[in-house]
Amino acid sequence: MKNRADNLANRIEYRKPHWWSPRGFLLFILPLPLIPALIISLGKGDLNKTLIHVAAMALFLGGALIARRGLQQEYENAENKTAKRPLPLKVLAAVMVSIATGLCSWLAVGHSLLFSMVVTSLTFFAFYLSYGVEPIRSLFASSGSDFDQEGFSNTMLDAEQKIAKIENVIHMLSNLELNSRLLRITQLARDIVNRIEQDPKDIHRARKFLYVYLDGALCVTEGYAKTHKQANSMVLEDKFRNVLITIEDVFKQQQQRLLENDILDLDVQIEVLNKQMRQEGIR
Repeated sequence: MKNRADNLANRIEYRKPHWWSPRGFLLFILPLPLIPALIISLGKGDLNKTLIHVAAMALFLGGALIARRGLQQEYENAENKTAKRPLPLKVLAAVMVSIATGLCSWLAVGHSLLFSMVVTSLTFFAFYLSYGVEPIRSLFASSGSDFDQEGFSNTMLDAEQKIAKIENVIHMLSNLELNSRLLRITQLARDIVNRIEQDPKDIHRARKFLYVYLDGALCVTEGYAKTHKQANSMVLEDKFRNVLITIEDVFKQQQQRLLENDILDLDVQIEVLNKQMRQEGIR
């Protein structure tokens, strides 16, 4: 149970910077040769060269920092299939580093403007080969798309939190059979959520299932956990068991439909469950 809670916490906090990689650190070496050049220009009192060196160092360092953040974003998006459209951080970093290189070539070293433009282009190409840039399709995707990535992520997160709350009820019950049923239900629920994350095209139908069905399961489970110690009734326990059996059966049907790549359409089963909950009087 603790492992499941830890996994949930990791999924909820996927945006936190928990990743480390040496990629991108070489970019921090680029401004180092400018340090002695800056000292020399200061010693000579050459204000123009000093400003050029400072500007180039700022562009190099800024580009390195943004590139590191872009690489981390790339990692996080690979881990999280429902991530938002990526910001063009690596593109921005490549432009900054390229401009800094061209600036040094033209104004600091004294190369021709044409040669410096070639150096700038080659620097951008070298950055692309070394670190890549964000996919053009993702950068210019239509903001009016019918698929709401943020809404999808929030829906999946909400579903995970509901599953975790159902798991917490297991600690409150002493009935091994009911605990076993609840554990199977949460395992099925998490498998369904994982499959929806892998293929989110049916999210509009899935959202009804996730909200209505998980809400009902959570409501019944928490309600029983609060009242069973006070009532201590075998009748109440039997009603709760019957509802859990129905929940588990419908979850299995949903899981099978996902395995068969069928559309998510459980309106009939959901209505049957709601009717049973009302009849049993434990919702």
